[in-house]
This record gives sequence, structure tokens and C-alpha cells, in this order.
Amino acid sequence: MNTLSIKVSAMYQKYTFVWQRILLDALFLLMLTVALPAFAAQVSGLYDAEVLTEGQEIVQRNSAIAEAFRQVLVKVTGNQGIIHHPRLAGEISSASRYVQQYRYRMVTLEEPVAPVVEPSVESEGAAVVPAYFKQARMLRVTFDEQAVNRMLRQYGIAVWGGMRPATLVWLAIEQDGRRSLATLDADEQSYSGIFNVMETRGIPILLPLMDLEDQTNLQVSDIWGGFADAIWRASERYGADAVMTARLVQFNSELWRAGWTLLLEGKEFLWDSEGDSLAMAVEVGVHAGMDLLASIYAPTAVDNNIGVLYLRIAGVHDLYSYAKLQRYLAGQDVVEQLSLTFVEPEAVTYALHVRGGQRALEQGISLSSILFPDRSEVIQSQASAAVSSEVMVDSEASVLRYRLQP
Repeated sequence: MNTLSIKVSAMYQKYTFVWQRILLDALFLLMLTVALPAFAAQVSGLYDAEVLTEGQEIVQRNSAIAEAFRQVLVKVTGNQGIIHHPRLAGEISSASRYVQQYRYRMVTLEEPVAPVVEPSVESEGAAVVPAYFKQARMLRVTFDEQAVNRMLRQYGIAVWGGMRPATLVWLAIEQDGRRSLATLDADEQSYSGIFNVMETRGIPILLPLMDLEDQTNLQVSDIWGGFADAIWRASERYGADAVMTARLVQFNSELWRAGWTLLLEGKEFLWDSEGDSLAMAVEVGVHAGMDLLASIYAPTAVDNNIGVLYLRIAGVHDLYSYAKLQRYLAGQDVVEQLSLTFVEPEAVTYALHVRGGQRALEQGISLSSILFPDRSEVIQSQASAAVSSEVMVDSEASVLRYRLQP
């Protein structure tokens, strides 16, 4: 849990901005009630999981809790192989001690039934597989975030925070010699694979609306030809950090294959997937894409070193923008403590106690549209004194400069 601490510098007395201090401190008491826009790539539910359970007996419940804990470990670390970590076997078997709350619910599942064919009867064509519906019990478990994080760091395993790259997924399908862009209404199978990954990986996935604007901006030939410029232009409206595309081809009734492309920061990454159904080929491919994103953004080893960084944010014009900024910085997973050190007419400077250093902070900031680097050549003269004498830094370069998005 991030700690929020506001300290008032004695340096305020030397300037004429005392009124701002009074307003900002007063606003801090009210800021939790201010309605702020959500962050596009802020993920919730990382410490929740829902699994099937056979019953409510203690043994059955503990088995389901262990499975839910495996899912949470994958989401929290970004690593599918984490459940095989030798040091976590005991923690998984005793996962119930990390449970904060759990609840059951009943759902209706559809399952296929193998057709019964008389040996003496010759069937024409493929048999139609019927289905039946059954009631099943689900167990939803919420684990204690602080306890889980503490345990992982104890074993030197890094925790991936909630700010994650939002990824837009375009699907193109070739079936019976015809190619088309997938839509949620017409291609439910293909999207079911994406929904499964969204639940288990904890990375925000965006789906195109496939409205008239999308159909005008992007053609199936753009996906099939891998025309990155056209794909990016069509994707701009969604504000995604990364764009993933798939070319899905049906070879026979039991084999689908897909060629995937991930567009990220001007680079292209390619891989393939296959499955015995359209949904499985999509699910396997999207999992591979999430593994790739995790290898880039998720920390690979815990860094318990906490250092102080100074952050000057311009564009703080009013109480609303201050509350928005305060909420955002306090919500950064790498920020252990937040101290306001200096106030200017349209800027504020913080001392941040950061876990993992400057790179961890900059990476988290880059995944949101809240702050962007302040490249202004002209900075007010007070900026050079943006950190009070109580927390002097060695050079001007020691202060990271950003601007709040209007």
C-alpha cells in the first residue's frame, strides 16, 4: 500500500505562494471525493480470480483456492511459468492464508455430448454433436494484496504494478477461401479466446468497434499484408500502447493456424499459433503476445532499493488538476512515499521515494496519458530552486520534468 505524506517546506515563507499551500492542503482532505477520469491502462482485479469447484467442503474449497492463487500469481508477476517456481510450491498449497474473502455462485455451462450412432446405420455426412446444460459452482477469491506482494518480494520475485500497456487486437479470418475482418457479433468464437486471456493475464485488451469508421480506415488486405502504417492510422482512435493483429486460416475442421504481429514503439514482433478450433488458435496466440509484452514491461527481479527522486510537474493550473495529479502519483505502484516540496503558480515539485529507481518510475509514467515530458526551453526562474534547502539535490538534471496533460 502506497503511503501518502505531504510535508510543507519552510521555503514557502520566502515566496508569495502561501495561498496555494493553504488551498492545496485543504483540498487534500477533499480529494478522495473528487470524481476523476479513469486511466486507460490501469488494471484492477489483479488479486481476484474465479474458478470452478466441485463443492463447498474444506478440501474442495482449498483446492479451488490454490488454483485461484495460481491465476493471481500469473497476473501479478506477468509470468506464466511462475506457478512452477520451486520456492512457491508451499505457498500455493497453503494459499488459503492469503485469502481476504471468497464467495460462491452458480452458473449454467454448456457441454457437448458425444453422439450415439448405431453400428448398422450408415450416417451421411458428419454427425451433429448435441449439447446439454448443467449447473456448476464457481468460487471467486480475493487475496490480500499486501500479503501477496510481501511474500513475492521475500523470494526475490518482482511484482508488476497495475499500470500496464493497453493492447488493441485486430483479427482477420480466412475461411472457405474468403477473408474478412472479425466482428464481435459475427465471430463470437474468435473473441472468446481473447476474453479468456483478458481474465487470466491482467493486461488490458481493447477490441475495435468495427463500425463504419473502422471499416473505412482498415481493410482486411492491410492486416494480411502487414501494412503497419495503415494499421496504426486505423488504431489511433483507440489510444492503445500496442497493436496486435492476427491472420487466422482454417486448414480443416480440426486445425486453425494464425500469424501474429505486435506493433510496439516502432517495432514489429512476429509469431505463430495454432489450435483445434478458432477460439483455441486465438487464445494461444494472444497468450504469446501477452508473454512478449510482459517480457518488455514486467520487472524480472525484485528491486527493494528505495531512492528519492524529484519530480517537477508543470501545467497544474487549478484545484482539479492538482487533485488529479495527486491521485495519479499516489497510485503509482513504485512510489512508496510522496512529499510535496515546492509550489509555483502553475507547477509543483515532489520528492518521491521510489522502489526500483528512475527507470521504474519513467516506465510507469510512459504507460499513461496523464504526464508527458516537459521539453519547454523556457522555465521560470523559480524552477531552479524547485527543491527546498531541506532536500537539496546535486544538479538541475536531478529534477525530472513533466507536464500534466490538459
